[in-house]
Amino acid sequence: MNQPTTKLAITTAAIALAVVGFASPNSARAEYGNDLISLSHRLEGLAEELTEEFSEHYRHTEAYRHLISDAAQIEDEAEHIHRLAHDPYASLGHIATDLEELDELAHHLHELVDQTERGRYGHVHGDTRHVHEMLAFLNRVIHAMEDEVDDLRHHDFHHDRGHEHRDSIYRERGGFRLSIRR
Repeated sequence: MNQPTTKLAITTAAIALAVVGFASPNSARAEYGNDLISLSHRLEGLAEELTEEFSEHYRHTEAYRHLISDAAQIEDEAEHIHRLAHDPYASLGHIATDLEELDELAHHLHELVDQTERGRYGHVHGDTRHVHEMLAFLNRVIHAMEDEVDDLRHHDFHHDRGHEHRDSIYRERGGFRLSIRR
């Protein structure tokens, strides 16, 4: 038996197996990640803006470092999800778990801001209604991301003459429009 031909056959079989093994229905496919990528960018931007607002209004409170730390954690997690959304082999289960944790953190952050506003951790400077609006929007973005991942995880792919059939769905989510291409 010719050894180079055997090595080529084994290598080809290994590559084929790897491709089939990694292409699971719970993967964040690149062509479906545009909404998730866009939302993760929006989340990163919100975390950056919140950090600025916390510095302006909450700097003199006992909760300031905690607020800044939580905002940084949200930004880091948004960047992580953004990287995963670009990876066609990323686990949607992993992203869903990250989003659940992010949702808990965002609710915790909102509660911490509420407690600080009530004077528990010191005096807040200036009008902070816009901070509450930003936190509410942060939660809506996270929930939209959770919905997007849920849709991707539970989507049954339809085949039309051997080709994947895609349709676009437009939905209003939390004050902004999402376009989901399938």
